[in-house]
Amino acid sequence: MSDEYEKDEEEEYKPRGPPPTLPPSMPPPPNSLEPPVFKPEPIIPSGPSQAEYNTAISQVQQKENVIGQLQNQMSEVNAQCANLNSQLLVKDNQIVQLNSQINGFQTTIDGFQNQITQINNEKAQLLAQLPQLQNQLQQVQQENMNLQQQIGPLQAQVSKLQEEVSYKEKRIQELKEPKAVMPSSLAQGITSQSPTFGSSPIIPSTSTPSTATPNIDAGFGSGRRICPNCGATGFAIKEVEDKSKILSYIPKPQYAKKSVCTKCGFEF
Repeated sequence: MSDEYEKDEEEEYKPRGPPPTLPPSMPPPPNSLEPPVFKPEPIIPSGPSQAEYNTAISQVQQKENVIGQLQNQMSEVNAQCANLNSQLLVKDNQIVQLNSQINGFQTTIDGFQNQITQINNEKAQLLAQLPQLQNQLQQVQQENMNLQQQIGPLQAQVSKLQEEVSYKEKRIQELKEPKAVMPSSLAQGITSQSPTFGSSPIIPSTSTPSTATPNIDAGFGSGRRICPNCGATGFAIKEVEDKSKILSYIPKPQYAKKSVCTKCGFEF
């Protein structure tokens, strides 16, 4: 650029030759009466000095350096802006996900709140029914106490009935068993129980086993057994075998019977 500028200055300051003359064949122009026109000489512009030129060049270079730095900064800023935009998109996606989660949590909370409301309503209903249930419980407890009071006598009756059944089954079994006639030698040692109580003499009996048992009951009149010691009757009197009195050995040993009072233990 400086070389072209120097060439232009050289062309401007180059000396100019004489004006061209007319060819000789042409006659000279006639003299005119017009006054001559004076043309001013062209003003030659004065260019900048070399120092100013160098200063301008250095300023331009500085500006270009500044422009380059600004462009680099602009590129960095654009890169940071693109990075921030990408981060912003990620954050927006996260916000959308969190909003969806919040909506889900809110739905769950609403469901739990509805359940709590329902449970509170059921609780209120149960609390309203509680006095009635307490009254029913008291009635049931009272009925239970009454039944417990009735159980004692019923159990006693059941025990008596069981004893009676056992006694009757035993008597039935005894009546079903065959009884042989006792030999005369053994009959002399067998004594029958006296109808009177206390210390009565033993009377030998030659009766058969089938008639021995009825004689025992016959001593009591109507057949109801009564303890002569304590006066207990009914199921308190049990009949057991008297091992000291053998009635028969055929087909197996047959023993006489005796009564035992379960209350006082008296045997008769």
